[in-house]
Amino acid sequence: MSAPTPEVNDVSGFAAIINSRLNAESRIAKAVAFGWSCAGAAIFLCLTGAGIASSFLGYSYMLSVRPAAEKTARALVAALERAQLKTSVSGTMALAPNSELKLAAGQTVKLEDGAIIALDPKSTVRVVALDTPQPSKQQLQIETTSRSEELPFTNYTIFRHVSFKGGSVVTGWDYELSEPARPKVQFCYYSQPVERGSAIRYTIAWNGAPDRPAALPKNFDFNGALSNCTWF
Repeated sequence: MSAPTPEVNDVSGFAAIINSRLNAESRIAKAVAFGWSCAGAAIFLCLTGAGIASSFLGYSYMLSVRPAAEKTARALVAALERAQLKTSVSGTMALAPNSELKLAAGQTVKLEDGAIIALDPKSTVRVVALDTPQPSKQQLQIETTSRSEELPFTNYTIFRHVSFKGGSVVTGWDYELSEPARPKVQFCYYSQPVERGSAIRYTIAWNGAPDRPAALPKNFDFNGALSNCTWF
């Protein structure tokens, strides 16, 4: 058996060196691949965590905004319920020929200054001349005192009667001595005699404002009686 030659030993050593370098480069490549795998996994975990955090942030924002929106809506509804809307309507209204307009109790019609009213040629106008009488000094007895020597306040009332449906509509004007030009209080009532010495009385207005009494009979012509009140 012959001994190995030096050339064979050199080839074997060179092959071992190459094999060693290949193994080293293979381990380096595996290490680099493992590093990239770890980096990719880390990036994936970071992105997943960021997505979850964004989801929780959006959900918490939605939960915090919803109660505020509901409170705002309730406040708007409450404000609209308490709001008072006032409107004014102006214009002209024409009535058909031969039409009649009836005002409800308490309603009034006001004409502008300078307005002209045209009356039908066949219409009639009732004019009541008011020559307000005043009691004399003898009737007032201003200087008369009470038993306690106190000087009482003196006022007087003027009554005007208008016959109406078996009774009469009476308007009273209360005057004070300090203001004889105009009554301080006005009232109007309907009076109907029941028997000798007694009568029923229903107050129907104060100071030009209707005041329908609750005890008034249902078939009583309240508006008709009210039209016979004579206001100052």
